[in-house]
Amino acid sequence: MKYACYIVVVLALMLSSCQNRITIAGTVERNIDSITITKVLNDNSDAILDVVSVSHGKYSWTGTIDTTCIIRVYYGLGERDFARVIGEPGKIELNIPKLGGEQNHPKGTPLNDSITDYYIAVARMMERADMFYERVEKATSARERDSLEQIHNYLWKGVEQCKANYLNRHTDDLLGIYLLFDFQFYWHPELIEDAIKKMKKNFPDNFWVNLIGERVEGQMKGLPGQKYTNLTLTTPMGNQMSLSDIVPHNRYTLIYFWASWCNPCNSEIPYIKDVYNKYHDRGFDVVGISIDTQIESWRKSIVGNAIPWYNMSDLKGWSGQAAKTYGIVGIPRTFLIGQDGIIIEKDLRDNTLMKKMDELYTEKEEVASQET
Repeated sequence: MKYACYIVVVLALMLSSCQNRITIAGTVERNIDSITITKVLNDNSDAILDVVSVSHGKYSWTGTIDTTCIIRVYYGLGERDFARVIGEPGKIELNIPKLGGEQNHPKGTPLNDSITDYYIAVARMMERADMFYERVEKATSARERDSLEQIHNYLWKGVEQCKANYLNRHTDDLLGIYLLFDFQFYWHPELIEDAIKKMKKNFPDNFWVNLIGERVEGQMKGLPGQKYTNLTLTTPMGNQMSLSDIVPHNRYTLIYFWASWCNPCNSEIPYIKDVYNKYHDRGFDVVGISIDTQIESWRKSIVGNAIPWYNMSDLKGWSGQAAKTYGIVGIPRTFLIGQDGIIIEKDLRDNTLMKKMDELYTEKEEVASQET
């Protein structure tokens, strides 16, 4: 009887081991001797599972897992020389591309097949938007270009909506965690706000959930219709300054996130200057908030660009409170705020800023003339 029970236990353990067995294998199109397999922990660090040899342009690893997890497959020395798979039972195919080649996506198990489906769907939407942009570049008038750009922006938001749809369907499994890597630079937080809230409940300790969650929370504060969030930072002369010292005293205030090392930011300065010179005496002002970390570089850029408006920074780069408060993950970024503290518009760049200010001041004049 005891022997029979022992056999049952052994068989059960063997069955469990088989059910949790993972194989990751594929071809390798680069000159490397080995590949490192790691399990990604909640804090985004790696726990090494194994180092496997590459032989005749192929590799293979087999192991067991307790629960489904995300696995990194390292195939080089660079920080980005890895691919990710969802570690679920089954045989997963992941081919390693040649140096500089396009990243391959895993397949072979349900969640990994969904990864491939996701990237195919997103790529189709992006191709459609990119093809249409060729028409934008060929526009023969400003009016035609504005009209085509509106359509292009609509198509690009469709790309963002496609990404959001996938995330919203996977808030309770690891595909959602996997996809968050793709949402580091995402411009429509309203599309994923509910998904992030659900994921915070389901994965409260996960690095990516908390990182993207913090950014989405900040980006939601910067949407048109929201009241601006005050910031108190340091001026180039070392004094403390708050947005609340400036916003209530102007008809309109443009908050401009930038950095001295950012070429697109420096290219934007002449456009902002044109608006500043035209409307400053009529209640328009600008506050430049720098993502710099070096005070001398910041000061030198202000002088070199002959910037006439207010400037402030915490000199902590992307990890500073300024960037975190508004969910800034890319620059330049702008937020146009009314005297009542309500955000009117965001991301006005190039000629769109002047166009918007012309509209606003024309409306003000029309209302004033009607009242008199």
